[in-house]
Amino acid sequence: MSGNLELNYYGRKLARVLKKLREQNRLTQGQAGERVFLDPKKLGRLERRQLPTYHELIILLDAYGVPSCDYTPYTELWKQAKQRPWWHEFNLDDVRYIRLEDYASRKVEYQLSQLPALLHTEAYARITIAKQCPSLVAKRVAFLKRQQERLIAEPVLEFHALIHESVLGHGVDDDQLAKLIKCAQLPNVTLQIVPPACAGPELTSSVSLLSFDDLDEPDSVFTESVIGLQQSHDPTHTDKIRHLLRHVARQALSPEASLEQLRDMLQSRP
Repeated sequence: MSGNLELNYYGRKLARVLKKLREQNRLTQGQAGERVFLDPKKLGRLERRQLPTYHELIILLDAYGVPSCDYTPYTELWKQAKQRPWWHEFNLDDVRYIRLEDYASRKVEYQLSQLPALLHTEAYARITIAKQCPSLVAKRVAFLKRQQERLIAEPVLEFHALIHESVLGHGVDDDQLAKLIKCAQLPNVTLQIVPPACAGPELTSSVSLLSFDDLDEPDSVFTESVIGLQQSHDPTHTDKIRHLLRHVARQALSPEASLEQLRDMLQSRP
């Protein structure tokens, strides 16, 4: 893994650990850099966005007073940070979202324009992807199938889907309805239909909020805009979005009523 690539979850955790060890030793970056003969700017990158080499890691642990017999948790984090994630093989142009969803514990998604990707059938996905990237349909569908494993493979993602009712009237066939019904009954999935009158004026675009069991990993919010995917870790933004999503959930149909509506829609099909 190059230092120019974004760190995965384990790399970010290791960076936080190294910073915490330095602070526990009451060392500035300059003082720590002098101890290990590293430029303070380089040390700053190692505490934010760059993975150390194995030897740099060992030198830092030694400088921070970690006994060699206690190196294992840190070296294991380093090894996990070096591993290429499953989505690397798909050569994605933008990995900001998937690199976080892949390690998230909880996700709340509000969709105004289409069904949540985690709930797509292959046919629905092909139609949706073809509208945006017709040349990448096969690759994106394969990626989506792997992404959807988060709903059934350990550690499972706790997923709360808030779906605007209008979405159900566009391109949702019997198979897609059946998949929504099946997914809604998974113990880790909550599905609610949001009637138009309950959507509220503030959420004007689709939005996803990702949360983590690791309290040091900040929540992340993603929204779609006319200039593409927007991301923020700012607590001011994530707290506001969390509040808005909770408001929509309170106004939406209950999970039980939403499931009943999906079943009625399927049964009423000719």
